[in-house]
Amino acid sequence: MKRSQVLALLLAVLGLLASNLRLQYRVTVNGAALPGTYSAAVLREGKRAASEAAEEILRWEAKLPQTETRARLSFRRAGNDTRALTSALLQGVSGVTRADAVYVNGVRLGVVPDGETLCGRLREAIRERMPLTAVSGGISGQLALRRVYTRADSSASYEEMLRLITGLAPVIYLDQSGKLA
Repeated sequence: MKRSQVLALLLAVLGLLASNLRLQYRVTVNGAALPGTYSAAVLREGKRAASEAAEEILRWEAKLPQTETRARLSFRRAGNDTRALTSALLQGVSGVTRADAVYVNGVRLGVVPDGETLCGRLREAIRERMPLTAVSGGISGQLALRRVYTRADSSASYEEMLRLITGLAPVIYLDQSGKLA
């Protein structure tokens, strides 16, 4: 009787452990391993979202990058960072790139490869044209940048974007007393 009770207890413990095991996947995109693990559902959803986004951006059927998955069992839940998975897949699509969308007063003007570079060039242009009597200068509107995915050939040049920005929000220079210079 004791032997059967021990066997039953052992089977119960093994059943409990097995019921808490979760199948999850490690993912590699174009040879680069992504951090964390993903459930099968999140893996399917990430691939679907990246494919649909790439096709919308490119306006034709897009081919997702090469992915490899390695299954494993774990007692922990999968990390399931869907955004990181979709982003990695989308960045691997030929013809799609990350860029910064430029908005002035809520109006989208276009995209540039790097918003920080644009802001640096805008500050430099404002400083170069500053009158001698001015102590500060800035555009007369609100500049906002938003990281987006876009077609690789759709970015505007920095010079073109500077003209668009200052056309919509002209530069204002102020003198020491706060009046227009």
